[in-house]
Amino acid sequence: GLGFDFTSRLAATTYQPGAKPAFGLVPGCACDSSLMLFCAISASHGNQICFICVISTNRAQVSMEPGGFRCYTHAMSRQINKERTRRRLLQAILKTIQRYGHGTLTTGRVAQLAGVAQPTFYVHFRSMDQALEQVAEWVAQELSPGLNPEASAELDRAAEVLEEAVRKCTRSLVHDRKTAEVFLNNRRDQTSALGRRWSVLTGSLRERMRQIVVQVRPDAAPADAALHAELLVSVIFGLAEAHLDGRIDNLDRASATASRAIVTSILTASSVADAA
Repeated sequence: GLGFDFTSRLAATTYQPGAKPAFGLVPGCACDSSLMLFCAISASHGNQICFICVISTNRAQVSMEPGGFRCYTHAMSRQINKERTRRRLLQAILKTIQRYGHGTLTTGRVAQLAGVAQPTFYVHFRSMDQALEQVAEWVAQELSPGLNPEASAELDRAAEVLEEAVRKCTRSLVHDRKTAEVFLNNRRDQTSALGRRWSVLTGSLRERMRQIVVQVRPDAAPADAALHAELLVSVIFGLAEAHLDGRIDNLDRASATASRAIVTSILTASSVADAA
């Protein structure tokens, strides 16, 4: 999660002063980088130091002397602290948008909320626009697993899978209130980096729902499948908003009721598009 752009080989070892260290390579990890970096110290027990390190195939000689070890760990500590500060700034942007709205964003307000000096903001981001792009991507990555329901290969379970997909998506969306409110309030704003990125995420959810609708009714007309997918997305976002606003307490019951009604509509003999 630190943003290093290289593939490397992980090795686990226990080092005891005066003894020659032995590296145990983790199976399945490839290496094509000449970079070498200690990732983290995981534990310290007496005179043994247990740690995970990243080594390269062409720089396998690692100095295990105390001075060399401190050098690597100090560099790693700086990188970790830098990433933590960047995360605090991203979280401060989200919190500012949630509390005061998108139009109130300033680098000073964000830095103050993150607990850092204003110039620190520009250590991590060229501009507020770039910071917003990273916020949008971060939130999209957080929400994507929950908004990517699985279709079913078993036709007799398709309706059950649809109901579970609605429940899973709605639950995932409201898991973090701050993130959910900012997403729901800005997902359609095509003038901001937030809305542009999140509209892509919404489109992916819509397509997944269309695939599940087709699983429920394989002979559904394309227009019918698209219409019901749109209804399902609207149900997910609408139930999430109602739950955040306190209008719905039992979210699972509400999502089950709504999804069953849509399944009934999908399975009707007449074309929904024609009826509309």
